[in-house]
Amino acid sequence: MSEIYDFVIIGSGFGGSVSAMRLTQKGYKVAMIEKGKAHTNADFPKSNWNIKKYLWAPLLRCYGIQKITFLKKLMLLHGVGVGGGSLVYANVLMQPEDKIFESKLWPKHLNWVNELKRHYDTAKKMLGVTLNPHLAENDLAIKTLGEKMGVAETFHATEVGIFFGEPDKLVPDPFFNGAGPDRRACVYCGSCMIGCPNGAKNTLDKNYLFFARKFGVTIFSELEVTRVIPQDNKQYAVETVLSTTYFRNKGPTFRAKKVIFAGGVLGTVELLLKNRDVYKTLPKLSMRIGLDVRSNGESLLGATSFDVNKDFSKGIAIGAAIHPDEHTKIEGVRYPRGSDLLRFLAVPLTGEGNMIVRPIKMIFNFILGLPKYLRLIFIRDWAKSTVILLVMQSIESKINLQLKRSFFNLWQKKIMGASGGDKIPSFLPVAQNAAKILGAAIGGVSQNISSEVILETPASAHILGGALIGNSDQDGVVDSNHKLFNYEGLYVCDGSVIPSNLAVNPSLTVTALSERFSEQFPVNIEVGADYKFTEITFSSKAK
Repeated sequence: MSEIYDFVIIGSGFGGSVSAMRLTQKGYKVAMIEKGKAHTNADFPKSNWNIKKYLWAPLLRCYGIQKITFLKKLMLLHGVGVGGGSLVYANVLMQPEDKIFESKLWPKHLNWVNELKRHYDTAKKMLGVTLNPHLAENDLAIKTLGEKMGVAETFHATEVGIFFGEPDKLVPDPFFNGAGPDRRACVYCGSCMIGCPNGAKNTLDKNYLFFARKFGVTIFSELEVTRVIPQDNKQYAVETVLSTTYFRNKGPTFRAKKVIFAGGVLGTVELLLKNRDVYKTLPKLSMRIGLDVRSNGESLLGATSFDVNKDFSKGIAIGAAIHPDEHTKIEGVRYPRGSDLLRFLAVPLTGEGNMIVRPIKMIFNFILGLPKYLRLIFIRDWAKSTVILLVMQSIESKINLQLKRSFFNLWQKKIMGASGGDKIPSFLPVAQNAAKILGAAIGGVSQNISSEVILETPASAHILGGALIGNSDQDGVVDSNHKLFNYEGLYVCDGSVIPSNLAVNPSLTVTALSERFSEQFPVNIEVGADYKFTEITFSSKAK
């Protein structure tokens, strides 16, 4: 490609979309590259059984929005497509407690609480954060769980990014004084995590990406970046392949003055490692790439009711939460009716043990409770009858990532979990207790996710770190302005820069950090005297 862009942004999630909007707003020429497809509301599957529309698995010709990645000792669920993780996340937008940023893991030359305060405020307005106004049966089950665990006072509705209003009625944009897209209100169908069918969910294409397009960003989907190569003229060549062709044919090469890595932790860390160690195009990158990768200390469990009159699928994906202790948060999660694909990851609730002991315990539990587990296998609608528990803890644990070949990727090195760092726990006593109590409360049976029991591998939708903010390339990968050490014009803007466990869903924090990152670039006066910084005003009527 002959065009020279001021910025090429790799990835279209919360980091990439915020950067794209703010930079185009300031008059820069910006290209955004996304390996997934561009989707409309009509493209989303009606249930997660439609794996071609739901899962991202190119080898199987599946180009959906949900990718499941198995690392050594960590199973990850993350989004793919124009809009990144916003397409599949559960809308929860919560600000961490101040003590998170006061820990020694964040560089001390800045007061991060003060530094991010106004950016959090902006992020909340842009993403339309509001309190869930509708407590459905799933949410009330979480309330009951809190009561039975003795923490009833901690129960609360979640702060989410959803348009609530009169259902099934198309209305002018309620968030940006009419400057944004027309919207339909939430119908509480529970489909948030398989793609909102009516557009009530405040995905990035309804805010940041919408305005980025309006201000002039060019989005190139179905392209995956392979190499970033410095040029003699202080520019970079960004090489791509076609991500939705079987043989990954060569795609266009982009040229840019600056490049922003915003592909999420797995995308960014793998790309940086390959350019440092495999292609040798960026050999001076920090040796700390891939180190200190964290989840939110999660455990996924659930309980399925045998009461056919109960319907836990109605509502929003995560509508309520409790806090059993100062380190733990439990959220109730739902999928829509008929979305039973993940039932095959569920196994009988099983106590602590290693990879030998715990599976044996699981088998004994299955035998001892054979009638109820057989009944569970043949239950007609698992999603309708099940409350999933997302348990998060603020206790620090981390792993390292490195490039390796696996049995399924003999032809190329891919990101794998390394043995270094701490072991992320796959058994949380408070989580097990909560699942047991919930199962009894709803008249059903409790379950673990199979990876935790059989493989000692926790599942997570929240991965952070691997390209941490630091003081130098000896203790970090980027500086406090997100610039990669030893390279001018290269930046990282996604969850990989975050150096600690946030203890809450991270999307709002990634957005706030991205707002702060984008602020460092001045209005581009080279575009001409006629250019004016485009203001965005917020509606006071937004709900």
